[in-house]
Amino acid sequence: MKLIMQPNPCACGQACIAMLAGVSVDEVIKNMHTHGPTSIGQLIEALDFYNIKHADKNVRLSKKNPKISEVAILTVHMPKYTHWIVHYKGKFYDPEFGLLEECHPDGKITSFLEIY
Repeated sequence: MKLIMQPNPCACGQACIAMLAGVSVDEVIKNMHTHGPTSIGQLIEALDFYNIKHADKNVRLSKKNPKISEVAILTVHMPKYTHWIVHYKGKFYDPEFGLLEECHPDGKITSFLEIY
């Protein structure tokens, strides 16, 4: 997994797709037709476009589902915005803050989309 930083403050979703697909973030922006904020539905469409197998839907972290998958796109709530991060084999590939050993201290992981 190669870390790809987001090219603007709103393109974290596109950067996550680029990391998982092994392509440039510019290519993903072009194929997703947006360089701005993205929804989980748009991320799922992009994963399908790149033939990346994934779960059908986001799973909310809870007592029933307390652990994130080994490979997943994480939904992280920051103080003023929602953010997408790739979790890959114990590391957090954060397109805004870089490669982290744990989620950013200001962020709270609320859900994840498992990648197969």
